[in-house]
Amino acid sequence: MANNTGKLSEQEFERIWNKLGKRAWAWRVVDAAEVRGRTGKIGFTRSAPSDYIVAYNGVHFAEVKSTQDDTAFRFSLLRKIPSAMAVMILAAGGDYLVYIHRITTDEWFCIPYQLIRDNSARSLTWKELERHKWKLATLT
Repeated sequence: MANNTGKLSEQEFERIWNKLGKRAWAWRVVDAAEVRGRTGKIGFTRSAPSDYIVAYNGVHFAEVKSTQDDTAFRFSLLRKIPSAMAVMILAAGGDYLVYIHRITTDEWFCIPYQLIRDNSARSLTWKELERHKWKLATLT
């Protein structure tokens, strides 16, 4: 399989939200890859708490992950600093969701970060995630 950079999943994530028009708003948080794309030079930015901030029935931080793993979503895909920030956001009463794109089946899942934080395992199987399918992704 081709190298998974996550960019195609992020583009699809944006497309899903954009189809809702004014009913939703998703803002891409600037990262080093975006700076590099705009300037052609390596860019340094502060670590961001998530990939997006989304307004839809409230506001939440959104981390978008994609995987080609046949058996599970591995928590090792989550970066250390955003994960630490997710814990702080939850402690402050904020909402933090992880959107998972299973590339091999083109399925999307949406899980609250608490599920990862409170899980003693290092992954969630696709069967465990079945009840967390992101319904909006199938409607748009």
